[in-house]
Amino acid sequence: MSMIRKLVWLIVICCFIAQPISANERVALGDGRVSFIPPTGFKQLTKKEIARKYFRGNPPQYVFANDTVSTTVAVTFSNAKVLPEQLSEYREAMEAMFPRLVPGLQWLKREFVVIDGRKWFHFEMTSYAIDTDIHNHLYSTSFDGKALIFGFNSTVKEYPKMKKVLEKSVQSIKLSEKDATSRPAS
Repeated sequence: MSMIRKLVWLIVICCFIAQPISANERVALGDGRVSFIPPTGFKQLTKKEIARKYFRGNPPQYVFANDTVSTTVAVTFSNAKVLPEQLSEYREAMEAMFPRLVPGLQWLKREFVVIDGRKWFHFEMTSYAIDTDIHNHLYSTSFDGKALIFGFNSTVKEYPKMKKVLEKSVQSIKLSEKDATSRPAS
């Protein structure tokens, strides 16, 4: 086999091996100014699947999940008016409301964090669901004068193996002008 043919085969093999590594695509949400990279292998749920999973009302607009839907990333563009200077007040209200709404709530963290240069509040907690316990990270900030919420959820059992990929996804969140290279979510 000639040297050129060997080189071509090597390039082809490297492309196939590298493809899953680069399979993570940035997903643009809403009007395209909010984006993030879901964990590898996560698929966007349909509106019907979202309604089935979040049957108690006010479902998130976007949900990305693993094959078993035991780990999810949910994104909500809330109608709640929240200006950047009201973020502390909004956090306090959410923190006071959660124990009444979330069965078995156990707080792990309640803090402010910075993601992509923007201030967010972060709640980490565990709670009961219908059939399993959930480990939840909620991040919220002011976006266009309203609350933007990202929820990273996993079953307590699955969370240890999902923790790093979820943290990586959190750090990929960007709020910016429309990016033509992003794949819009439907």
